[in-house]
Amino acid sequence: MRSMEVHKKILFALVLVFVLVVVPLVCFGLFYPKFRVENFQDTVTLNYKNSYQMASGNVCYGNVFDCHDVAVSQEGSVDTSKLGEYKITYQYTFQNKVYTKEQTVMVVDQEAPTLVINDEKLIYCPNGNMPAYSYTATDNYDGDLTDKVTVQLEDGQVLFSVVDSSGNRTFLRKDATALDESKPEIVLNGDSVVYVPLNGTYEELGASASDFCDGDLTNQIEITGDVDVTQAGEYQLTYSIIDSSGNESSVQRTVYVYRNNDYTAPSGKSIYLTFDDGPGPYTEKLLDVLKKYNVKATFFVTDQGLTKNYDSVILRAYQEGHTIGLHSNSHSYSIYTNMKTYFDDLYAIQAKVKRITGYTSTIIRFPGGSSNTISSGYDGGSRIMSQLALAVEAKGFRYFDWNISSGDAGETTDTNQIVKNVTSKLGSSSTYMVLQHDIKSYSVDAVEGIIQYGLANGYVFRPITMDTPTVHHHINN
Repeated sequence: MRSMEVHKKILFALVLVFVLVVVPLVCFGLFYPKFRVENFQDTVTLNYKNSYQMASGNVCYGNVFDCHDVAVSQEGSVDTSKLGEYKITYQYTFQNKVYTKEQTVMVVDQEAPTLVINDEKLIYCPNGNMPAYSYTATDNYDGDLTDKVTVQLEDGQVLFSVVDSSGNRTFLRKDATALDESKPEIVLNGDSVVYVPLNGTYEELGASASDFCDGDLTNQIEITGDVDVTQAGEYQLTYSIIDSSGNESSVQRTVYVYRNNDYTAPSGKSIYLTFDDGPGPYTEKLLDVLKKYNVKATFFVTDQGLTKNYDSVILRAYQEGHTIGLHSNSHSYSIYTNMKTYFDDLYAIQAKVKRITGYTSTIIRFPGGSSNTISSGYDGGSRIMSQLALAVEAKGFRYFDWNISSGDAGETTDTNQIVKNVTSKLGSSSTYMVLQHDIKSYSVDAVEGIIQYGLANGYVFRPITMDTPTVHHHINN
């Protein structure tokens, strides 16, 4: 009986609590008005450059039986073109009652890169090395990712993979064939054309060889051919290599063994190197090169500007057997105003050469050549070049033009091109007169190459004398 009474008291207490506490709380929750928010996301994730839309959830003000629409406003913005975290604050308003909620918007890159393999068929070396395959990788956020692509070989397949800055990965696998079709590459040490004086020394510089599959093959190069420095002529050396797959490559070096220049030889194909407008700061170097090959040249000198300071160079050139010709004292085209102005200028440079060398030069070259038309702007229509061509001969002078232009007067400043301009115009004729300028460093640097080519191909370099066959242009004024 006592126990039953205790149970009754406990049950009564529970009922009392339910009636006095729980029921009021439930009623309060059901009927008390408040802002009610459903489907609100504390964090929203957007993909890069996707459109952003307000995500305020479903909100009303009231109780569960009667809930009214509220006004919603937003503070903060989201730029989907920039990855990052953005804070948005929503404000809900009903009859001067305000409620706020904060939301985090994450703009992320969820798109994997695009990877395109351009090669239709893939091959790889039997030893596992792979060639440079053709592929491109682009990403909606990072742009070009081609240089980020990794390539691996696995079980006869090539695996291409690329990961963007957000960790999105694209993976492609393509079948490949073990095949070596690439030839080894041979690179000569030194020039492919070498010039050696008769009875001189030929030094073999060798070559290097590399192969994509086999790597360095230099020590397997085979050189065939001989150079006999006691016999002038053209010699061919061949450098050959075969890789482990049987691919063969070869390159050649041409060696010319030449006789030193003999300008006293009575006949042969002749080259006359002529230099206008000097001397200058590069003429001493030029004289050294000419001396090395026993070549005599012709210098058509002036007395303009910096050339005034090189009298000793004119003397050296004369003493070493070069011809000192007359170009112009002033090198001003106003010398073509009339006959007197031209000859006054000519006699002035002749007197300078006489003073320096003791030699009276009568070998001349007209500024601009006998074919120049610039003289017509000074002579008042008298066609002075036609008169001068006859007058200089009548006064004991001989004038020389040129039939090969080196191009150093404005066409090019490239030494190799100057060599090509001259040597490409040499043929089987007996007289080649070359125009160069010793005040141009790049032209002086080309002289050795021109001499080497000429000697190796049977030409004789000579200085102009009064007995040299004339090279004249067509007179245009």
